[in-house]
Amino acid sequence: MDIVHSLGKVALFQCFSDEELARYLKQGGMNLMHFEKDQLVALQGDACASLDVIIQGSLSLQSIDEQGTVFKARVLEAGDVWGATLLFSRYNHYPMQVVCDRASSVVRLKKGLVLTLCTEKREFLVGLLQIISDRAHELGLTVTKLNEQTLRQSLLEYLHQLCRQQGGNTVMLPMSKTELANRLGFARTSLSREFTLLQHEGLLTFNGRKVCLHISSNS
Repeated sequence: MDIVHSLGKVALFQCFSDEELARYLKQGGMNLMHFEKDQLVALQGDACASLDVIIQGSLSLQSIDEQGTVFKARVLEAGDVWGATLLFSRYNHYPMQVVCDRASSVVRLKKGLVLTLCTEKREFLVGLLQIISDRAHELGLTVTKLNEQTLRQSLLEYLHQLCRQQGGNTVMLPMSKTELANRLGFARTSLSREFTLLQHEGLLTFNGRKVCLHISSNS
C-alpha cells in the first residue's frame, strides 16, 4: 500500500504535496499498521502515543457493561482520524477499547512528527484543531442522547439519517442488527422487539436488512 498516496486523499493532509509527505515518511515517525477483524487495537486505559489515520477498513470505540452488552460509541471509517483529542492531553489514556471491525490499515504518526506538521503548515494545525473541536461537540451530543433518547427515538433517528443518505424511504442497513444494537447502546433483543412493534404499528416494514419507513423525517 502506498502510504503517501493514501494519506494524500485524507482531508487533513491535502495541504501537503506528495513530495512533502514522502520526505516525512523517509524521516521516520510514520508507520503503517495492519489489523485483522475483531483484533484489539487498544485497551481502555492504554496511553495514546500517536495520531492514527484510518486508510482502509473500520475500527470502533467500544465499552462493555457488567451484563456484557457492547456499546459502540463511535465507528471510524477510512479517512477518519483518531487520537487528536488524546495525544496532547494530560489525560492521554484511551477511555474505551478500540477494536477492529473490518480488516484495517492504519497510518500512525508519532507525536513529534505531528508537532512538526503543525509548525510547518498552518492549514494542518487548523484542520487538527477543527477535528478536536468537532469531537468535543459530538461527545456532548452523544451524552445528551444517552441521557434523553429512548430506543425508539434513537432507532428512528438513525433510519431517517439512512433515508437521507440513500435517497429514499426504503433503505438497506449497512450492518447487522446486532452491530446496530451495539452502536445504539441497547440489547439486541430490545432492538428486535422495537422493530417488530414499529412494524405492527404501521410505521415501517422490514425484511432482513431492508427497511421501508412509512413516516416522514419530520414525524
